Amino acid sequence: MSTLSELTTKADYIASKNSQMKSQWHTYQNSLIQAVTTSNKKINHEFNCGEEQDIRFVLFNHFVVSIHQGDDFYSQDIIYSLNMAQGQEEADFRAFAQARLSEEGRVDGTVDIHDKNAVLEHYLNKISAIYQCLFDSLHSNQPVHPQLEKLLRHAG
Repeated sequence: MSTLSELTTKADYIASKNSQMKSQWHTYQNSLIQAVTTSNKKINHEFNCGEEQDIRFVLFNHFVVSIHQGDDFYSQDIIYSLNMAQGQEEADFRAFAQARLSEEGRVDGTVDIHDKNAVLEHYLNKISAIYQCLFDSLHSNQPVHPQLEKLLRHAG
């Protein structure tokens, strides 16, 4: 049986680890928002306040990308989702990419979350499949939504 002292020590450790991960997540969010909003690259992105714990960007004044931390306690997962709802439908975010955030402040083991340029490049690599799908659809004069549906089915 654990003593109160042992439980307190374990509780402090758990709370500290979870707090550290939340802090890394907030740093990543800030770096990404700053990188996108101050970038001089023409990527047709606008920052849009997310709901609760996600951040959102609107691509081409139409497509909403949500980036959020995984739902698990102490989650190290970063989930990238695209809203597939059309018109006035209720939001339907579907994951198309994932990354891993470490306690040391690295995404996918290599990207320093304090390096805004590296965070932006990583993010752009994650969403490049969306851009490619849109480009291919428009280039071949095909409807966009069905092509995005196919892309997301393969991503899931």
